[in-house]
Amino acid sequence: MPGQFKTSALASALRVVLPVSFVTFSSFVLAENSSVNNSAAEAAVEVIAVYGHQGGSRSATKLDLTVYETPQVVTVVSRPQIEDFALYSVNDLLSYTPGVTVESAETERTYFTARGFDIVNFQYDGIGVPFSAGLSQGSYDTAIFEQIEVIKGAAGLVTGLANPSATVNYLRKRPTQELFGYVTLAAGSENHRRLEGDLSGSISERFRGRIVAAKDTADSYLDRKADDTSQLYLVGEYDLTDRTELTLGHSVNNDKADGSLSGALPLYYTDGTPTNYAISTSTATDWAYRDNKTTQTFAELRQQLSDDWSLNILLSQNKMAQDAELFYVYGTPDKATELGLNGYASAYKLDEKHRIADIYLSGSYTLAGRKHELMAGVNYANIDLFGQSFFDYETGYPVLGADWAAGSSPKGVFDNTDPYTTGHLDKQIHQSFYLATRLHLSDALSVLLGARAMSVEQSGYSYGVDSSSDASETVPYVGGVYQLNDTVSLYASYSEVFTPQSFVDTGFKALGVAKGDNSEVGVKFLLNNNRATASAALFRADLKNVGEFVEVINGVNTYTGLDYQSQGAELELTGSITDQFNLSLGYTWLESVEGNDGQQVRTYVPRNLVKLSGVYYPQAIANLSVGASVQWQDSIAITPETDIRIRQGSYALLDMFVRYNLTENLSVALNATNLTDRKHYESLYWTQAYYGAPTQWQAAVTWRY
Repeated sequence: MPGQFKTSALASALRVVLPVSFVTFSSFVLAENSSVNNSAAEAAVEVIAVYGHQGGSRSATKLDLTVYETPQVVTVVSRPQIEDFALYSVNDLLSYTPGVTVESAETERTYFTARGFDIVNFQYDGIGVPFSAGLSQGSYDTAIFEQIEVIKGAAGLVTGLANPSATVNYLRKRPTQELFGYVTLAAGSENHRRLEGDLSGSISERFRGRIVAAKDTADSYLDRKADDTSQLYLVGEYDLTDRTELTLGHSVNNDKADGSLSGALPLYYTDGTPTNYAISTSTATDWAYRDNKTTQTFAELRQQLSDDWSLNILLSQNKMAQDAELFYVYGTPDKATELGLNGYASAYKLDEKHRIADIYLSGSYTLAGRKHELMAGVNYANIDLFGQSFFDYETGYPVLGADWAAGSSPKGVFDNTDPYTTGHLDKQIHQSFYLATRLHLSDALSVLLGARAMSVEQSGYSYGVDSSSDASETVPYVGGVYQLNDTVSLYASYSEVFTPQSFVDTGFKALGVAKGDNSEVGVKFLLNNNRATASAALFRADLKNVGEFVEVINGVNTYTGLDYQSQGAELELTGSITDQFNLSLGYTWLESVEGNDGQQVRTYVPRNLVKLSGVYYPQAIANLSVGASVQWQDSIAITPETDIRIRQGSYALLDMFVRYNLTENLSVALNATNLTDRKHYESLYWTQAYYGAPTQWQAAVTWRY
């Protein structure tokens, strides 16, 4: 009877909720925890208590290996970590992730790096394609994610198209068998307001559904900046038979940013001394904005063919649209007068669509008296992208006065332009076939062998230059794990990747693809009855023919192909160290990132990076949890064309939270970020930068069912 009541209650609730508009619904619901698997309802409480993820993961190979069994460093950030530290945006989430740096060159344009190179491939439930421009645009809310898995190095089996840095796989929430839900209301600094909620459970014996929504608004510590993000996610699972499951899902993420930066602050004066503006200083005008909308629709069919074999069909369509009006400020100011800067206004529109199909077969077979695993699949992706810039030709490039930081430059009129000379069109067809097997050569030794054969057909143009090119490549994957005992294993792996590029060289010829590989050896440990995992790895990554900007010729950005290599070590520890203590620790040491001639390059990437976070549940005070996070990096630098070296010294950011459960269902929390109020640049990826946020506070109340 109780189970029937819950099912009926959810069915009634969804019949009321589903027709309601998002604006109405956002005052009612949003998100939290369930297992990625359908059967996880019974384990929900246990999952909440553990950082990271110690179970199976298909992110690195599509074989159901645990993080411990995978011959690469795999970093997992789980839902409890996201909630404890209020990691509401993807940028917040990845800045917390060990081994990853978030390079916010502009407020709505972000690059990510790992092992010295840019991360360009982001997947959703194991499906994705590289960023079209090598960077992320806008802010994506994390309410719909159960966890993220970051595969360090080259994940040649699951992507092939990437850099030997990392591949990020976002795992979306899935329906639970039992009725589950929560609502969180949060408020904080800079007039921040957030409402999120999640409702999940069985609607009938064979159908499970989940609905997640979030509404997040805030002003900013930056002058004239304001953000408004809305997200809605619907997903349903239907058991067509006892062995056949169909999943359908759809999400919409709307991100609207007023006062969006195009470029950022100048870093030095004409006399070579560094600038030092107030943290709130912005070059954005009072009319500048950048709006991004992302919709994702996916379908999955999982057919259990036998006790050992399954067929998986995954379809996805992603649409991205951007509308922006921006004001770019450039030049070098005089220290005494602040004169010497120019600006220009522009508008930009972008429409991008990805249609992706992935079909793979996985299972086990017996050979030489031992059981082994096999996976084989095909992948197809169709990408259409069109972006166009519009300029204010009448105003041109105005000389700015000493009050340039007031953001009062007039908007002007954006004229229609020729799409061929002021736009970029990119059409790509990706096709690949992949195969992998794990051979158990003995009780202690397993070997992973695989390969991915790919082809990319690209046609289009970029700002008046043809950017068509075709490429094909077969990338291998090999790895081995030797288990010394039940809790310690040694591993080694090698994988290759390649990345299509739409850049042209100074002769306006296509630059071609960048190719990379990653080698690593390491040791992994299981701790505290398998509730925590530790790893230590040595790695070397190479990337050849990487497009590096040279100059603008006739209005066209031109590039040259450079070869880079990085090497270093990574240490990680994640999980429940004791029943009272959860921990996530990561240390990345880049011994070097070298260019063609052995010189140190990409010096804006820290050579030493530490990320430590933990939560403590004191026995003396029931229902209380206290946590802290420290992110430390050593000094970084950039040398512009003027040979004036801009440097930022090492620094640490301290975040803290405290949560208290008032009842079994109701909790309150207080979070603080950058508690020491450390002034720092967000990034030195470009020769312009803006400052990171000062101390921020937030209070939240959560009701769970």
